[in-house]
Amino acid sequence: MPGNEKAITKYLLQNKNKITLHHLGVVNSVGAPGCMKGQHIEMNAVSDVDRLLATQDSRKKADIYVNNHAISIKQTGSSFLYNRLQRANILKVFTLLGFSNPESMLQRLDKEVLDFHKGNLTRRNRPWQDFFNEAEFKALVKFLMLQGSPNVGFSSHPAEFVLEAPANNPSETNINVFTFDEYFEEYKNKIKIAIRRQWVGQASGSEHGRAVGLARKRENAPWVLNGAVGTPRSGWIRDFPASERKTVYFLMLEKER
Repeated sequence: MPGNEKAITKYLLQNKNKITLHHLGVVNSVGAPGCMKGQHIEMNAVSDVDRLLATQDSRKKADIYVNNHAISIKQTGSSFLYNRLQRANILKVFTLLGFSNPESMLQRLDKEVLDFHKGNLTRRNRPWQDFFNEAEFKALVKFLMLQGSPNVGFSSHPAEFVLEAPANNPSETNINVFTFDEYFEEYKNKIKIAIRRQWVGQASGSEHGRAVGLARKRENAPWVLNGAVGTPRSGWIRDFPASERKTVYFLMLEKER
């Protein structure tokens, strides 16, 4: 979820039977994904949102249900469409989506990550056209945004529509609802493959822990490089040996402003 999902859901609840959204019509019901496949729980009051809406469950690609339609909420402007795609999962995803030469595609990504690590690239956000044809990239974005996740495969709550709204002050005039085809066509030239890194040994406990977790997986090894390139904002763990620091890479899908 992008961070604005609870505010959007509360706005929709407060304006049931008052606002009309493209593809959905007059908003007359708002629900939260339930435990069973495709099931949702009706929300009738703003107080239900904090109680029922799980904001960190990657198994559920639908954030909410509106008029019985599964909805993925995205933020207007710059936003991440998918966070932390690790190398260990990439072949699995490419194979699941039926890509014709997943090994070769992964090798191209390996080269790009290594070039970035060596300082040979001017930007960390890379054009997807360097790695995929349009049909492949569209399938990848659709899967990661609406259909599933690398760790669990296809979701029990896939999303049917994308609802885009600002982080603050949502209104009927600034909420847009897209089919995936519409969303991709609107933003395909703004979506980038974003190379990101964190470090084994950085002072942020959560980020250090994530880096250690990624570094433990054998399939991630080409993206786990000895030494530190760059400096974490949090600085370094005081007593952690500099010789044991590692730079760990992963990918994001970023929609630029």
